[in-house]
Amino acid sequence: MQKSLIYCRVSSERQKNEGHGLDSQEHRCREYASQKSFEVEKVFRDSFTGGGDFLKRPAMSEMLDYMDSKPYNQYVIIFDDIKRLARDTEQHLKLKGAIKLRGATVECPNFVFTDSPEGKYVETIMAAGAELEREQNRRQVLQKMKARMEMGYWCLPALPPAYKHNKNTPTSNSIPVLREPEAGIVKEVLEGFASGRFIEQVDVQNFLQSKRFKGDKPIYLEQVKRILKDSLFYAGYIEYKPWEVSIRKAQHEPLIDMATHERIQEKLSGKVTTHTKQFLNPDFPLRGFCLCVACKLPMTASWSTGRNGKFPYYRCKTRGCIERNKSVSKKRIEADFVSILAKIKPSEQVINLSKAIVRDVWSKKEHGVLLRRKGIETELSQIATEQRRLLERITRASDDKVIAVYETRIGKLTEHELVLKESLMSFNKHRPNIETALDIVFDFLKNPLVQWEKGDIHRKKLVLKLVFEQKLAYNRKSGFETAILSLPLRIFALPEAQKGVLVEMPGIEPGCNRNLPNGSTTIARF
Repeated sequence: MQKSLIYCRVSSERQKNEGHGLDSQEHRCREYASQKSFEVEKVFRDSFTGGGDFLKRPAMSEMLDYMDSKPYNQYVIIFDDIKRLARDTEQHLKLKGAIKLRGATVECPNFVFTDSPEGKYVETIMAAGAELEREQNRRQVLQKMKARMEMGYWCLPALPPAYKHNKNTPTSNSIPVLREPEAGIVKEVLEGFASGRFIEQVDVQNFLQSKRFKGDKPIYLEQVKRILKDSLFYAGYIEYKPWEVSIRKAQHEPLIDMATHERIQEKLSGKVTTHTKQFLNPDFPLRGFCLCVACKLPMTASWSTGRNGKFPYYRCKTRGCIERNKSVSKKRIEADFVSILAKIKPSEQVINLSKAIVRDVWSKKEHGVLLRRKGIETELSQIATEQRRLLERITRASDDKVIAVYETRIGKLTEHELVLKESLMSFNKHRPNIETALDIVFDFLKNPLVQWEKGDIHRKKLVLKLVFEQKLAYNRKSGFETAILSLPLRIFALPEAQKGVLVEMPGIEPGCNRNLPNGSTTIARF
C-alpha cells in the first residue's frame, strides 16, 4: 500500500473546538486515505497561524524531519484543504518545493494537484486567494478591535498590573476588572509617586519589593517605569497611537484621577536621576542634603580604608572646587546637624499659632480653588462653543487639507476637554481634611530630633524635607551655615528667638490678641 502522512493545522485555540478543528480535519484526511487505499503512517497536528515561515510550525518542521529520516519512502502528504499548506503565496510555493524535494507528493480531498501549466496556474490562484482571505480577515479583526477601543474598551490581551480580564462576561463585552491585592498596592504607588512620598523610582522599587508584589521574584526598575507610564490607563482613560485612537474615557474602573496621572507624567518627563540609590544609604543620611560651602553643590560620602580599618567621610567631589576631596568625618558633620535639630523645640503656643497661620493660608488656597473651578467651567463652555463652530465649518468645507486641520483641532479640544472634566470632578472627590493633616505634620515637627534618632533612612529623609526649606551648606571650619527652616518653624523654632521678641507676621499685628483653635486667646509675644 502507498504510505501517507496526514498534516492538520488550525490557527487558533477556538478552532480546535469548532467543526473545522484538528479532529475533523484528521477524520476527513483518513476517509480520503481509505478511499485511495493509502496507509496512514503518522499524523502531524499544528496549532499555528498560516502566515510566515512554515519551518516555524512545530508539527510541519517535525514532518519534514520525519521524511528526511526515511528517504527511501515516497510519501503522499494529505491535507484537509489547500489553505492548510500555507495562507501565503510565497510560503505555499516554498513548502510545495520542500515536499517535492523529499520525493513526496501532496493531495487533498477538494483539490487536484497537477504539474500541467494550467494546474500550476490554478494552484497559484488558489494560494493567492487564501492569502487575500487571510489579509482581509486580519483587516476586519483590527477594524473591529479599533472600533471597540474607540468606544472605550481595552481590546489587547496584555493588561497593566492590578487589572485582569473578566472571565464571567463574553470576550466581546469584556471589561478589565481590578485584581486584589495588587490594585491596592499599585494605587498606593501611583499616588505616592505623584505626591512625593516616593521621591525616585528606586523608592517605588523598594516599596514593591517590601510588599512582595511579585512574590519571591525581584522587582526591576523597568517594571516600575512601565507601571508609572501606564498611569493614563489607571486613571480610567485609554489611548492607542498605533491605531490612531486618541485619548478617551474608558469603560473600566479607574484607580487614580487624571490630576494624579498628570503629576506622574510631569515627574517622569523631568531630569532622570540614575544614581539616586546611593542617597538612600542608611550609613550617610545627609548625603545629597549637605552642600559644599565653596561650590554650593551636594557633597558625597563614602567609607575610606585606613591602617586601622574603614572610616566614614563626607566630601566634595566637584571638579575645580577649592574644597574638592577635603573630607569631613561622618561623626563630626552629623553631630553638628543633630545640634541644630536639638534647638528646634517649638512650644505648644507656637504650634497653635503656626496652625492658625496655616489655616489662614489654607482658606486663601480654597478661595483660589473655587476661582479655578469657575475658570474651568468657563473654559469648558468655550471649548464646547468652538467644537460646534468647527463642526459646522467641516460640513461646509470641500478641501481635504482644510478638513484635516479642523479634525486635528477638534481632537486636541476633545483631549483638553477630558482633562478639564476630570479636574472638575477631582475638586469634589478629593477635599483633604486640613485638621488631620495639620495634626500629623505638627506632631512630627514638635520634636524632629526624636524622629531623626529613632527613624530609619526614609524617616530621616522626611525630617530633612519637612524641617528645612533648603539644603544646608557646611564649612569645615565653622560648621553649618544659617539654616532656612520650613514655614511653620522659620520664625518660632529657636528658643533664643522666643524670649521677649515681638513676632510680626503678615496679617497679625505685634502684641495683638489671636484666637487659637482651643477657643483661648494669647498675645503673639515669645
